[in-house]
Amino acid sequence: MADKSRTPMRRKEKKEKKEKETTEKSKDVKDVKKEAEQGAPAVGKGAEEGAPNGAAATDQNGEFQVEAMELPPFEIIQGDRIDPFAFKFQFKNVEYSSGRNKTYLCYLVDCGTSDDGLLRGYLEDEHSGSHAEEAFFPQCLPHYDPALKYTITWYVSSSPCSACAAKIAEVLKARTNVKLSIFSARLFEWEEPEIQDGLKALHAAGCKLRVMKPLDFSYAWETFVENEDQPLNLWEDCKENYEYYHEKLADIIQ
Repeated sequence: MADKSRTPMRRKEKKEKKEKETTEKSKDVKDVKKEAEQGAPAVGKGAEEGAPNGAAATDQNGEFQVEAMELPPFEIIQGDRIDPFAFKFQFKNVEYSSGRNKTYLCYLVDCGTSDDGLLRGYLEDEHSGSHAEEAFFPQCLPHYDPALKYTITWYVSSSPCSACAAKIAEVLKARTNVKLSIFSARLFEWEEPEIQDGLKALHAAGCKLRVMKPLDFSYAWETFVENEDQPLNLWEDCKENYEYYHEKLADIIQ
């Protein structure tokens, strides 16, 4: 339960909320674009002059060769380290998350065997199909072994939706050898009753739910981001926003 003696974050009037959301989104996007443009490599003509995807090309001997067709992107992207600009935008723990329409899920998995060591990586979804949370177990742990003890830690850009929370809770109930901790940068639509019910179900299933502290953002930056040995400069209201979300989560799962 949250400490009621702590002064909660002031709630803004509706007009101020919209102005803050618009300003925040515009500022974040401009900052990310500016940084990306500074480090973006020039695009050569090679790709433009090549044959279109799937088209036939002629080699030096005059023989036709069929080029490989480029497939559409997967709904779930899996990788080793996140782009730094994406991390700064998607993981920023703002109260109003307009424009952040995807989930990044960074994971650490300890299978309890010294041979395998820690599994580390991230998943990214586009919210157009499967979400990263529900894709984690079939995609990252396809060879689940009931004889092992799994200790799993997630660092997510926002907490699970109600549907994902329900599915995760079912997995934890069925697989008692799996211990899951979820550290969320933001709480997704925490005011909605179904979202609150989902978080309560996760908590009841043994999942440890936490809000990311400033130190957690720095840890995730060092562990999951292509940071090029550069430190993470936390935003001004990071600690204040953490305290806000921390209190809301404590009230929900008390």
